[in-house]
Amino acid sequence: MFRLRDYQHGDFEELYRIDTDCFQPGIAYSRGELQSYVQRKQSFCIIAEPEPIAAVGDASEMNKGEAEATSKRTERIAGFVVVELHREGYGHVITLDVRRDFRRHRLGTLLLQAAEDRIRKLGGFMMVLETAVNNAAALAFYERHRYKILRRLPRYYAHNLDALFLTKRL
Repeated sequence: MFRLRDYQHGDFEELYRIDTDCFQPGIAYSRGELQSYVQRKQSFCIIAEPEPIAAVGDASEMNKGEAEATSKRTERIAGFVVVELHREGYGHVITLDVRRDFRRHRLGTLLLQAAEDRIRKLGGFMMVLETAVNNAAALAFYERHRYKILRRLPRYYAHNLDALFLTKRL
């Protein structure tokens, strides 16, 4: 259903649009912040793309509009995760973003597991992340994946919004 691959330079603008769609201002990263995280030497970004949709009939049977729509649909990025490996041996999830139309397809789980696997292979022992206290969907998601709330971070986000700091031993 989804194909995972590493970030390529030409992906950035789409990643930025996805991040600003997924998070409200003050939580979404600025263009410069996101670019800095993606390009850091100790970071990696895993991209999820929808698998191409198999054509029912011959391509010549499709009208031009259907062919263009299928082509655009298969070229889109469905979601991504950016993780930074710290020299202390833990992975820090910078952001995990899934487009609205690809949510509830276990894509977040696929991306998170791929990031955890990569951190393990790089010798990491733990994952950490922050999420807004009012993001109930994210909190439920991370709890399902055995992340534990370690502490509250006062005024972490804009408008004095607190964050929760979560951890998971790998």
